[in-house]
Amino acid sequence: MTRITIFFFPYAGASASVYERWKNLLPPSIQLVNVELPGRGRRFGEPLLTSVEEMVENVQHILLPHLDGSPYALFGHSLGSIIAFEMSRKLCSKGYPPPVHLFVSGRAAPHAIEDENMHLLANDQFLAKIQVLGGTPPQFFENEQLLSLFLPILKSDYMASETYRFNEEQGRLSCDITVFSGLQDGEYDPMEWSKHTSGSCEAFSFEGGHFFIHEHAEQMAEAIHSRLLQRGGIVG
Repeated sequence: MTRITIFFFPYAGASASVYERWKNLLPPSIQLVNVELPGRGRRFGEPLLTSVEEMVENVQHILLPHLDGSPYALFGHSLGSIIAFEMSRKLCSKGYPPPVHLFVSGRAAPHAIEDENMHLLANDQFLAKIQVLGGTPPQFFENEQLLSLFLPILKSDYMASETYRFNEEQGRLSCDITVFSGLQDGEYDPMEWSKHTSGSCEAFSFEGGHFFIHEHAEQMAEAIHSRLLQRGGIVG
């Protein structure tokens, strides 16, 4: 049985632990590797990064030991989608085999320019917008100690997300892309991701806002599993 590795990239403000439960949603034939960005979780205390390019460069070392010729895939939600996409391009540009699949979630296609600059807002305005998005426990906003720890992480991540600009020079990916989106998560066309691969592209929409992944993790994991099964290298 061939084992496939899938790398999970977190959304803004999150640590790798947000995907811990997904390990129980995927079969043993799929090894889930949670990628930790600096400044949080296991890497708390390391300097925060403020660009997608820096983040991709910084976390490559987590992926490389797993790239031994066996198949791999990538998944990301929101900011994590763009990091996963750019990581795929970076690895291909360095001569590594391309991923067998890219799964992206809660993010418009790379060429769509973010029209918000939340990272430039005053802290109280920034936090008010974060509250509207949901996905953050209410007690977070009432705890000064938590705020002092996590506000810098959130702002750095939002800066990376909102200042990201797609560079066309590297060309398209060759792997298939699956896009997950929330029906109440803004107005963007998930199928715009099809412009970034010579492979196929499909989209799944779920009830919910930006953090629909928490309510629909089981369905998403099932879709990931079935798509990787179609690659022909793994057993359920």
